[in-house]
Amino acid sequence: MLYTITVDTEEEWDWASDFRTDNESVANIDALTEFQKTCDRLGVCVTYFVNHAVLKDPKSAQTIRSLSKNPNVEIGLHIHPWNTPPLAEEDVVEVQHSFLHNLSRELAIEKLSTVLRAFEENDLSATSFRGGRYSTSDWIQDFLFQHGCIADASVLPFTTWDDHGAPDFRTRDLTPRRRSMGDQSMGLWEIPLTLAFTRKPWWFWSRFYQVCERTSLKHLRLIGIAERTAVKRVWLNLEHPLGDSLELLLPVLRNSGLQCINFTMHSSSLVAGLNPYVRTASDLKRVYDRLEKAVNLLKPWAECSPSTITDVAHHLESEYHAHSGN
Repeated sequence: MLYTITVDTEEEWDWASDFRTDNESVANIDALTEFQKTCDRLGVCVTYFVNHAVLKDPKSAQTIRSLSKNPNVEIGLHIHPWNTPPLAEEDVVEVQHSFLHNLSRELAIEKLSTVLRAFEENDLSATSFRGGRYSTSDWIQDFLFQHGCIADASVLPFTTWDDHGAPDFRTRDLTPRRRSMGDQSMGLWEIPLTLAFTRKPWWFWSRFYQVCERTSLKHLRLIGIAERTAVKRVWLNLEHPLGDSLELLLPVLRNSGLQCINFTMHSSSLVAGLNPYVRTASDLKRVYDRLEKAVNLLKPWAECSPSTITDVAHHLESEYHAHSGN
């Protein structure tokens, strides 16, 4: 079982606010250097999914270029459609258009091309992708595959949310999926984030949570009762409250025969006060403590090793060809 540490590497912004086209402050990127020192000490690999705002800023772009020279680091492609050129005429983008898959293909591809050019200008190349707000689609993947991407880490299993036009991953589980790309020998791999339940069958508990959260049953507080007595929903997220009980989920994942698991966080969580999850120094310490706890739990497992997202894709592709006889 391979495990990845992934970081959405982006500008800081008020997640409860509007999607402004002019928000490009990237002060948080300075903190990546110290974070990477911790990851090197722990012996883990990190995939930084980097967006246009970061690469546009000379200082933060230099930090990314320096990180890219580390053999345990991958620089993947990330995009926030609302502040990636070409920009909308209005200062604030509608919620629906904060998701790349809701834009016209022409406009979305122009925005992706802007990020790809920023990679080229910084002597970087991306072979993995995560859409902002977990947005992806087949045609987005088709375009990115043509430009060298072989892995998409945008899928958040068992999940959707109420924003107009949001992705709906409620029927997706933790299993990576291969998309055959025509006559190409290499496929494109969807490598999900790791959100699941501490009891199986996962599909049952996913349905239970959906019904209890999205129908009149929510008034009965059945999820709270279930989480005190039977099951917990856990996300391998180093900043989010759903990551509090990751030690309960990891043994379940180990016994599930998964080929990879995927930890995540945002770069803005490396500086106190820049997002709702890390408001204080103690919150920041919790992020680092959670990382250490996760790695220390995984290290004794001989079958478990750290990896970048692209290396996971290559491993999955090798296994696919080995089992298919090609």
